[in-house]
Amino acid sequence: MTLCAAVPLWFKKAMPTRNVIRVSEFEKLYYDDAKLFKQKHWEALCRYQEQQSKKEDVIEYFRILNKGVQFTNYVGVIQAGNLTIEVLPKTDKGSTTAANESFEHLDKETAIEKQKWHDVLLQMLKECRLLQVNHVDYANLNLKSNSILEIYLELFLNHTEKLLHEGLIKKYKKSEGNRFALKGQLLFSKNLSLNLVHQERFYVRYSEYNKINIFNQLLYKTICLIPQLSTNPWLSDKVNRLLLDFPELPDCRVTAETFSRLVFDRKTERYKEALLISKMLLLNYRPDITGGAENVIAILFDMNELWEEFVYRRLKKEEKEYGITVQRQQSTSFWKTDLLYRSKTIRPDIVIKKENEVIVLDTKWKIIEDLIPADDDLKQMFTYNLFWHCKKSVLLYPAERSRSNEGSFYDFNIPGQFDTKCSVETISVLNESHKLDKDLGKKILTRVLGEAPPA
Repeated sequence: MTLCAAVPLWFKKAMPTRNVIRVSEFEKLYYDDAKLFKQKHWEALCRYQEQQSKKEDVIEYFRILNKGVQFTNYVGVIQAGNLTIEVLPKTDKGSTTAANESFEHLDKETAIEKQKWHDVLLQMLKECRLLQVNHVDYANLNLKSNSILEIYLELFLNHTEKLLHEGLIKKYKKSEGNRFALKGQLLFSKNLSLNLVHQERFYVRYSEYNKINIFNQLLYKTICLIPQLSTNPWLSDKVNRLLLDFPELPDCRVTAETFSRLVFDRKTERYKEALLISKMLLLNYRPDITGGAENVIAILFDMNELWEEFVYRRLKKEEKEYGITVQRQQSTSFWKTDLLYRSKTIRPDIVIKKENEVIVLDTKWKIIEDLIPADDDLKQMFTYNLFWHCKKSVLLYPAERSRSNEGSFYDFNIPGQFDTKCSVETISVLNESHKLDKDLGKKILTRVLGEAPPA
């Protein structure tokens, strides 16, 4: 099989060099045809948002402004045509308008700040298992200093290459049709109606054991998509080599249900890592229906959920040292009615237990300058204190520096109710070297428990 036979026509079409803009959460970016973010990119994002709005569970990755967009609390990467926009986390207010410049053309101080949070985001994704890569693989990534999207592409190609070397799975596929030889089961009624004149033919139903199955088709479809997403020479070369050895497979229609129906067993378990990235790419890709070249893909993560997962994993590592139990997403009944299936539950982010003491921890990825929480957040924490019978609850926010403010709820003379407190804690995500703090879990527990770990 030649390369020309394996690659769709659009693969051979050269695409322009891609540019990267790095912005922070909630920043506004306005288009300027003399700069990187142009009107055509803005229009592509408008079309993408319009398509998203048709979904039932619509997610607002960004808001459309007059001649611009404002990003929300989702971080990751958006690509429109030849432009890649990386949305990075932040822990200070800073500028509200992003520079419409490539990363290379930012002033030195801004470029260092953006690179710092780019690295922090990669580490958080990796630790939260949203960037499935071990220490050895991460050290060997050729693109680790480039865009987040290209890192995902390289990881996918690495996983797929490994699967190809190990051997792609084969499955039985049922087929039926006219054949010149009797094979499988002869379908008499159809054979009589179709082959009464052509008695040299047989209408049969049979099973073939081959590589045409949904697992391999999803891999093949993703490989063919990659040239639309990146013109990196190293990735292009890897795609070329993979397609030379990969069997040419029929196309398949992909929806979220396609991935939910996948059943992994002993033979297909090794496909999981590659198909996780394949799902991100295929389900978030929106081709330009106007026939232009401004296709859009968005791989974004809710920063609140990412922060909660990251804090939980860091605390979980310290269980033995502090003699505690850390659990998350524990739900309990909150309100009920006589109507079936109409009860309500509440579920705190993280519950810490030490002997007979219970502390509820609620993570919030937002800036809190005066250490005074919102009314709704306080009411939520008061409810947690009541239902979990704990004396203390904690609202945990990220910040440039660690601070604390503890308050008590007023006594309502509820029989058997004890004095309850709620503290507001800000914790620095970065260490003195401006990198993700490896001791973040220890620092949080020392503040929350009011004690250092046992010697």
